[in-house]
Amino acid sequence: MKNELVFLPSLIFPTYQTRISNDDMGTRIYDEVRKKLVALTPEEWVRQHCIHWFVSQGYPLSRCSVERTISKTGMRFDVLWLDANLHPFMLIECKAPNVKVSDHTLRQSGWYNLTLRAPYMFLTNGREAHCAKITRDGYVDIIPDIPKYPMQST
Repeated sequence: MKNELVFLPSLIFPTYQTRISNDDMGTRIYDEVRKKLVALTPEEWVRQHCIHWFVSQGYPLSRCSVERTISKTGMRFDVLWLDANLHPFMLIECKAPNVKVSDHTLRQSGWYNLTLRAPYMFLTNGREAHCAKITRDGYVDIIPDIPKYPMQST
């Protein structure tokens, strides 16, 4: 049996009722998007709290994808929310709590978005977060809060 002690730091996101398992596979947390237990790493701790917070802000879980490969590039994104037309809307990059994030890091993360072309990006390490609107000409404008999820088709 693989028993590991996992440090679970406090985050800026509200707590929620987690499902954590410790068995021969190690310490795992239930991911409601992927519908399975996944390895509980520091980054996964942040990712799950971030997802639950976005859902609490009106983002539908059914429009969320987690850790998928972008076919054209082979790159793998953390979290992507699609809009009502099933187009990329919000690209989220999660880092472990000990990884520093900044406006510069958010801009660097933008290369993931070159293929997806989501109009919004969010970067967090669970202790701080930055949200940005990506302009049509590719500029990254930091915004103070996440946008409301677009419930209607455009």
